[in-house]
Amino acid sequence: AGGSVPPVFIFPRKKLLPVMFEKGPSGCIGLAHESGWMTGFSFFKSLQHFQSFVKCSKSNPVLLLLDNHSSHLDYQAVSFAKDNGIILLTFPPHCSHALQPLDVSVFGPFKRACGKSQNDWLNRNPGQR
Repeated sequence: AGGSVPPVFIFPRKKLLPVMFEKGPSGCIGLAHESGWMTGFSFFKSLQHFQSFVKCSKSNPVLLLLDNHSSHLDYQAVSFAKDNGIILLTFPPHCSHALQPLDVSVFGPFKRACGKSQNDWLNRNPGQR
């Protein structure tokens, strides 16, 4: 259909500051966790965000493809998905190269470009936050 869902950013912090994502894509949200990794709670919040844009329901379900991360097994998140017509399909472990082509063709290069941009900024602005 040509639409997209604004991203969810997970920052490796204890406390989230809105300034960290306020200039991000319209509609994006930010979450914080000390490790910066996805947790069951952040997956639940991400599903709520996803549902608010996709407007899926039991009568109008959507298929959401996921990797096999343990955060995707959170009871609250899985219950929310089931109640809102989000069908969760996880890929088997160690199949990213075959089943997740966006990791190779889109997200991998995007993450590398973001990392390079961050490093370049840090080199041009030593000591700044």
